[in-house]
Amino acid sequence: MKLGLFGRPLGHTKSPWIFKALGRKVGKKISYEAVEVAHGHFAVATAWARAMGWRGVNITIPFKLEAANHATLMTPAARVIGAVNVIRFEGKKIIGDNTDAEGLRDALKFAGVRMGGIHVLIFGAGGAARAAGYASAKSGAKTVRFANRTASTAKECVRVLAPHFPKTSFSSGAPRNADIWINATPLGQQGSPDVSPAPKTLRAPVAAVDLVYGKKTAFQRHAERMGARTLDGTAMLVFQALRAYEFWDRPFSAARRAALAEKLIKELS
Repeated sequence: MKLGLFGRPLGHTKSPWIFKALGRKVGKKISYEAVEVAHGHFAVATAWARAMGWRGVNITIPFKLEAANHATLMTPAARVIGAVNVIRFEGKKIIGDNTDAEGLRDALKFAGVRMGGIHVLIFGAGGAARAAGYASAKSGAKTVRFANRTASTAKECVRVLAPHFPKTSFSSGAPRNADIWINATPLGQQGSPDVSPAPKTLRAPVAAVDLVYGKKTAFQRHAERMGARTLDGTAMLVFQALRAYEFWDRPFSAARRAALAEKLIKELS
């Protein structure tokens, strides 16, 4: 099965390793290539991948919103979130899905973090932030607030998600105290400043979840100094990859998915 990843930059990515390791565990030969795509060349890259016989492609920063516009069809989750992190080629059709949301829900469940009835503060307003908001609301969060440098994009997250989750109160604006913090900004990633988006005036959350993986970021260090439990993005990365594989091939049982994730997370650590 020929697969790959489109994004920029990709020097830090662990996805090729994950899918090759997954292929060994499920007994399937997987070819996986990470391709840095230049601005304005997403459509060209997608046409190239199809011509090369790829089954599908993972999509990461900065193309998740563009991938949604490029898809012929989208799954319900991808339509609500408005961002696509995985596509599948079916003839002339491009089917888009978003496995970030379910991957985050899987990761939080795996870590024993309860989301029902709690208050969530999400830093960021891009595709990853929308997926985090979707995951939080679907898991029963009481409130979800988006804090972002550009107020209009944070308001757009609320506009997109709120109609689908009437039991969750969505808002945007300056950061407020919350039970769970989620860093869905690029801060801490390779090529971005390693500073915490959380103001020092906030009280400590119960847990701080960083979607950045593979390093101890300023966001994580900040939350730890306050006494909060911290989680990096490794578990989410693995679970969303498993969900993407299922989108390309066939579903795992929940038990099989969890067992594979546990092995991959341990090997990545």
